[in-house]
This record gives sequence, C-alpha cells and structure tokens, in this order.
Amino acid sequence: MLNSGSFGLSPKSVIDKKIECIQDFESYGDNYVRQSLLRQTEDSIEAVAKLLDVRPDQCVIVDNVTTGISNLLDTIVRPGDTILVNSWTYGSVKMAASLSSEVMTNRNSDETDVKPSSVQVVELDIELPIKSEEDIIEQVRKTLEQRSDIRIAILDHITSSTACLMPVQQLTKLCRSRGVLVVIDGAHAIGQVPELDIESIGADFYVGNLHKWCFAPKSAALLWARADRIDSLRPSVVSWLVRDPLTSMRFAFLGTRDTSSVCAVSEAVRFVKQSCGGLARIQAYCSRLADKASQHLATAWNSHKLPIPANMEAPFMRLIALPKHLQCREILDMTNEYRMTFKTLYTSASPARLLLIWTIFGSWLTSS
Repeated sequence: MLNSGSFGLSPKSVIDKKIECIQDFESYGDNYVRQSLLRQTEDSIEAVAKLLDVRPDQCVIVDNVTTGISNLLDTIVRPGDTILVNSWTYGSVKMAASLSSEVMTNRNSDETDVKPSSVQVVELDIELPIKSEEDIIEQVRKTLEQRSDIRIAILDHITSSTACLMPVQQLTKLCRSRGVLVVIDGAHAIGQVPELDIESIGADFYVGNLHKWCFAPKSAALLWARADRIDSLRPSVVSWLVRDPLTSMRFAFLGTRDTSSVCAVSEAVRFVKQSCGGLARIQAYCSRLADKASQHLATAWNSHKLPIPANMEAPFMRLIALPKHLQCREILDMTNEYRMTFKTLYTSASPARLLLIWTIFGSWLTSS
C-alpha cells in the first residue's frame, strides 16, 4: 500500500540519484564530503527555494519535521516560556514540547544536578464541530487571552490525525499581535497545499517534509526561518561548520552520516516540474482523487466525514467515520491502546471510529 501520509514515495530517477550519491561516498569519501556534498546541498536548497518562491539563505535541509522542530525548541525555548500546542498537534511534536517543560540541565554542573524547568505547555482542546475557520481562530484567541504568558505557539498547517487544513496565516497574525513566536508544523503541506506561500504566512519558523508529498527520498525536510530569525538557526548536533556564515552550511555536515537524501532533493524537484508538469497539475489531480475516494467510501459505508467545512479539508487527505459493523470492541480496544501509548487524541467525541484516508498520485481506495 502506498502511504504518502506517513512516509511518501520516490520515483526511480530520485532513487537512482540517491544511490549514485551513496556510491560516490563509498568510492571516494574525501572528495564526496569536501567537494560534492556541499555543492549538492546548495543545489538542493536552491531548487526547493525556487519551487516554493523563498530565499535560499533562509532555508536549511534537515532529516524531517520531527527533527526540525526538536532542533528549534532546543534553540528558542528559554526559562519561563509557555508553549501552546493543541489536541491535534502531532504526537512527537507534543512530546518535544513537553520534554522542554520537564527539566533544564545545568551543563556546567554534574549530570545529576538537574534543576526543575519553569517552562510550561498549554494544550488547547479543539472542539467539534467546526463550522468555519473563525471557529478555530476564536478558540485560539480565547486561549491566548486566558494565558497571556504564552510565548511560543506550534501550529499545524495540515493536522496529521484529522486531515484539517488550518488557517495558519490568520492564526499567525493573531499570535504575533500578542508577541507570540510562531512555529508552523508543515509536515504535510509542501506539495499538497496549492500555491503555498511560506513568506506570506508570517511565521517565525516553518518546517515541512519534502519526502511525503514532494517525492524526495526519505528523509528530507525544509526548515525555513524569517529573515530576522536566520541567525538563531543552529543545529543541535555541533560539528565543524556550526559557525559558517551560510546558515545552510551549518546543517550540511554533522559528522559522518548518510546525506544522500539531501543531495537527491534537487532531482525530486526536477521530477515534479518536468515529469509531472508542476505542483499545480499534481495538486489538481490528487484533490479530485481524494474527493472521489472519500465520497465513495462515505456513501458505501453509510458514513460521514469529519465535521469541518470543505475549505478546511486537506487537499489530499480525508477523515471518514468507520461503518458501524467495524466499530467493534476489539478495534476500540486496540485503538485506545494506541492512543494511550502515543498520547494522541483523534476526536473529542468518538475515539477509534474514524479512518484517515491518504491518497497519492496514481492510487486510490475502492470498496471490497
């Protein structure tokens, strides 16, 4: 089964480029690291920046959104900060925020000398049904009014668990009007959101995967910073280029590791443009596919989609209630166990009764 929602997939030309990079590294490591790696990293960043119409000097490539957001929190969280997340925030991102709030280690002391952190995490419990974008905006507004101490907000562009396209531009404007620093989790956005304009969103940081919906090999993600935030970007792993004047180079060499996916990103962008006819063509096709598949399943199951307006449905993803005959105790127990393990809330009203449908170019689900 093709699962672009979780992992993505890459065409043969991109995999061939990745393999070529691996072979170059294995056959002549010194030349690869000292010459090819940095050049190909720059090529990939420039290709993605041109595709998304952003400045290359505001971009770095990291392994994935989980890595990028964890790196950001390591850098920007300060003692006394309060971080805003919500019930639809991706599990690992929520865990990263929570970990920031647990302890603060005094690195100048013994390892056992751990001081309690004053960092707090506030979780907004999103209420259903959602009738308009204003419903979400109002819920966030109320939370900011109740908690004036919030300094950092982590906002999803597209929620993973509920396939909801959030009004990130309006939410960012709301947060920044109150002096709140905004980090956008765009794990599903690059390649899926039509006419994505990262700059106009107005966030401080934006992190989006390239391997989910943009055909890059696993794993590669874009980490973008607003112009006045570029200097704050530092990799959590300190290596030789950590003080390089070029932000992208600070992340390019983090010790000996497999960088073939980074170097193959430029080929993925070429595939999108030349083989697929551009992002707009892919997006139009996949959106129609998701509409058709979700309506087919909802009708066949005598079921319904998540109660959100059509303009807030993710272009390639839908959440559909399972038919009643599949809402058995075994499935409920299994899903509840999963939710307890990963601390993920799928719906406030009916846990374990919703199915997330992910579509991908050339594939869709039919009923048995």
